[in-house]
Amino acid sequence: MIQRSIVLLFSLVFLGSIHAVAASPVRLNDAAALRGLKEAKAVFLIDVDKPNRVAHVFKTIELTDKGFRAQGVTPRIVVVVIGPSVAFLTKDRRGIDYMDERAVSELQGEVGKLAKMHIRTEACGVAMKGMDLKPKDMIDNVHPVGNGFIEAIGYQAQGYQLVPVY
Repeated sequence: MIQRSIVLLFSLVFLGSIHAVAASPVRLNDAAALRGLKEAKAVFLIDVDKPNRVAHVFKTIELTDKGFRAQGVTPRIVVVVIGPSVAFLTKDRRGIDYMDERAVSELQGEVGKLAKMHIRTEACGVAMKGMDLKPKDMIDNVHPVGNGFIEAIGYQAQGYQLVPVY
């Protein structure tokens, strides 16, 4: 009888501890990748023709910045937009399909959020020229540059890690 009571008590304690571990939230982190880092520099090169995907990427960049900071690493992030994605950064949204308006509006709001976080967004001048766009056509917080590829190469030469989004 005593032996059964001990086994039952042990079982209840063991099962209770398993439940407590299973119920506790798992805290994900990037400790292995960030070991020893104080700063991380990234250049996101975006060339996507779907505004909802670009808006999602911009939200993910915001989360990336916050994730670095939460783990004690200072991020230095630049976003270089090339190709058809540049059209989503215009004031008049010329040529944007009606069905994409909401996603473009959301994306443009994200550009403003990133600017407040000191994340620079650049628009490729080669793409702008191909779409007959001028620097004045870009929304606030977008910095027109000569060539997005040169920007990406230059930032990499300065130690930024390339994050291509195609």
